[in-house]
Order: sequence, then structure tokens, then C-alpha cells
Amino acid sequence: MRKDKLMIRVNEGEKELLSTVAEAQGLTTASWARLELVRCARAHTAKPNKPIQHNSSDLDLLSLFCGAGGLDQGFREAGFKTRVAIDIDKFAIESFRFNHPEAAAVVRDINALTVRDLDDLADGELEPIGVIGGPPCQSFSVSNVHQSDDDPRHLLAEKYAALLDKLNRRRPISFFLFENVPGLLGARHRHRYENFKLLFEKAGFNVHEAVLNAKNYGVPQDRPRVFIVGINQKRHPHKKWVPPPEEARVLTVRDAIKGLPEPVRNAPGLDPETFPVHANHWCLVPRSEKFRNGLLKQGEMPGRCFRTLPWDQPSWTVAYGHREVHVHPNGIRRLSVYEAMLLQSFPKTYRLKGNMSAQIRLVSEAVPPRLAWHLANSIRACLGI
Repeated sequence: MRKDKLMIRVNEGEKELLSTVAEAQGLTTASWARLELVRCARAHTAKPNKPIQHNSSDLDLLSLFCGAGGLDQGFREAGFKTRVAIDIDKFAIESFRFNHPEAAAVVRDINALTVRDLDDLADGELEPIGVIGGPPCQSFSVSNVHQSDDDPRHLLAEKYAALLDKLNRRRPISFFLFENVPGLLGARHRHRYENFKLLFEKAGFNVHEAVLNAKNYGVPQDRPRVFIVGINQKRHPHKKWVPPPEEARVLTVRDAIKGLPEPVRNAPGLDPETFPVHANHWCLVPRSEKFRNGLLKQGEMPGRCFRTLPWDQPSWTVAYGHREVHVHPNGIRRLSVYEAMLLQSFPKTYRLKGNMSAQIRLVSEAVPPRLAWHLANSIRACLGI
């Protein structure tokens, strides 16, 4: 006797969700759905490996080149916990410790870092489920007109891969996430990237890459970056990471900073604890006549140093030199550090430490936490954790 086959219908909202996920992978909805069905069928019929059980204590991370902790903040909001964090910048570590007191964060040069050092910091064997972070990107940036083939920063990714290899040999690490500027994939540095990939593959990881723009992930900023995700070949042999689906709405400068009171102007002897809005709501003193003669109009760029933000579009990339902080849409001053932090999607309670130059550097180099949260969730979905 033939049984009636069950047909499942989806509503308009579900259709839109399916279409969004498919488009993020460059597929039609029908093609993506077919692949997913085949994958599920194979998983159902294949002999399963011994399942890997995870609880909250299994989601520990090692954070290299941690900066002020933007990447770690997004991963924390997705359920991970940074156990050890390393950076060579003392103000980065001071900021990290303030915002992530649960982590052992120290100033160290990765070139001299050993597995034993990491164990000492963790008060026992460090066995992270993942390693996150990206080395300083300036040496690969297309905006760096002084690029040099013998820049020592080129070697930092190799040190990253070597440390990852040693940790993975001791106990399998499920994934790593490596972030950098798209210039790493350009013709000038492509051979270095291919070498990085080879080192990561030799360390035991299947490597996936994607260039993602923060403006598509709930960050009010046009910020393309390359993300390299490695999945452990033996521990997760059939897993393939795919980029997270984009958010439906693109946020603007107005969404992030409209309505904030004027910031404190920088001056000797200031105490950030007394700032009325936020300890990072201070800005450079506007010395140029351009800030007073009405020539700085929103959305216009009269020279690299005077890019004036538009209210109703995402910000240009938050990546400033000390005197190149973007101009506020009102045209009379540069952004405050706090406003730049909001354009980076940092929580309103987040704090950066150090002098103004240090804070400008830290906010410029950070991974936007909202984008990091999307990445963390995509990795959890990929690995089933």
C-alpha cells in the first residue's frame, strides 16, 4: 500500500531566509537547497565518528595579536571565552584586561613565544578549541606606499602558523581564524598568502577564505577585510566553512553617532573619568582654518586629511593616522575616539586605554565586534558546537 508523501510548505519569511543564505554562497535557492539535502542525507546514512561533546569550558580561545579585543568581544557574545591573549602593544593589553578581565592578557612578542609560555599563562596545559587573531596588516595594505619585501611583519603570519602547529600536535584544535586586509590577496603579496595557506594545511587544517565587508554585517562602516578560516582536517573531516549570511539593513553614520553631545577637546592633564558621556569621548583640537570657514561639507573629501563623513551612508574605513581621523559630518571637528568606536560597533560600555594617539591606533586596528559575532556563529554552525 502506497503511503502518501508529505509536502512541506514555507512562508514568505522563510523563503527570504533561504534565499539570503543561498545568495551568500553564490548559489540559487534551488541549488543550495539540493546541496543541503544531499549533505544531510549523507550525514544520516554515513557511519558517524565518535561524537565530540562540548560544554562552555570547551569553548576556550587563544587570541594572538589581540589588540583591544574587538574580535574577542564578538566571539564572547557568541559563547566563546578567551583564555589567553597576546599582543606586543602595552596599551592594547591594558585595554584588553579592562574589558576582558577573565582572560590572561600579557605583553609578549610572538617571535619569542613558546607553548610552555602559554601553559604558564593558563595555569596548566592550554587546550583551546580555536585560535583567533591577525598580525598587523599595514605591511600588506595598498595604502602603504612604503611597502618593502623585507618588512619583518611579513613573517608574523608564519610565526602564527608555527605556534598553531605545535598546539595542534599536542591536542587537536578545531579551528583558527586569521584576519587581514584584502591587499594580502593582491598580486604583490599573493605568493606570501599561498605560503601561509601551505603552512596552515601542513599544520592540519583545511583552509577557507572570504573577503567580507563590515557594512553588510551590522557595522556602520565600509570596511572590507579578508578572513581565513581553518578547520581541523582530522577532527572535522567533512566540514566546510561558509561565510555568514549578510544582514538585511545597512547602518549609517547617523544610526551610530547622531545626537551625541560634543566631545571633550584634547588638552594636557585631562582625566577621562570626568568626561560626561564616555571616557573615550574626546577629540583632537580642530586647528585648521578649514574647520572654521565652512568649506568642509558632509560626504566630501577635500584631501586625505579632511574626509568629512556623510550622515546617511556608512563611514569610510575606520583606519586613521593620528592627524587623519575622519571629520564629523558637522564639519567643525574630527570624530571623537568614542564615535569611532561606535562606528566599529563596539558596545557602549567598552573602554580603550592609553593616550589619544594610542586609542586612535587601537580603534583603527580592531575587528568590528558585530562582524566578529557573525563569524563566530558561522564557525559554531559549521562545527556543530
